Amino acid sequence: MPSVKEKKAVTSRTRVTRRGLERKVQILEVATDMFLSHGFDGVSIDNIVLAVGGSKTNVYSQFGNKEGLFRAVIENLCELFLRNFRKVNLSGKDARTGLTQLGTTLLKSLLLDKHIAFQRLVLAETARFPGLGQTWFDEGPQQSRLRIAALIAQCQKTGELRATNPMIAATLFHDMLVFNPTHLSTIGRPSSAQAVNRHVRQVVDLFMKGMAR
Repeated sequence: MPSVKEKKAVTSRTRVTRRGLERKVQILEVATDMFLSHGFDGVSIDNIVLAVGGSKTNVYSQFGNKEGLFRAVIENLCELFLRNFRKVNLSGKDARTGLTQLGTTLLKSLLLDKHIAFQRLVLAETARFPGLGQTWFDEGPQQSRLRIAALIAQCQKTGELRATNPMIAATLFHDMLVFNPTHLSTIGRPSSAQAVNRHVRQVVDLFMKGMAR
């Protein structure tokens, strides 16, 4: 059995780890708001430290440098915007119902003001950070397409949908769903809730006409 001294050491390390994680989350939250509002150039480590408290050492030890922090913000936002999408329960759902639920949940997340600001940020900074666009694609659109492809493959096995490459079908569905509404919002023309629901229905209808047996 561990000694009292060993138990205290473990408890101390746990507290340090918990504090470190809490500090990391706090830095990410503050940096996210600042980068979305002011862009990469408009934010300094000094700005973040002033808002969070502590010292620059905390930021550097967690993220390496400003670029590392920026990349962590991008990855964290990708996960955040797909969180509800990943929670959609597709068990026992037919293709139309599943695609409608996935499409509605995804599009509502992508049309949030915060996501539109995020999309503008990625577009603005991709030339400076060539790997940034790939990170966004891999952790954002590609993850959405993979989930949609899994549903399509499931419905192909039951004979509900035509046999074709499920990833190609998912990509076509995803891009029909997402492209126009998000681009309109990016240029300052947001869609109403009614318009979003109507768009999802139209995309699902068109997709099913081409894919249903």
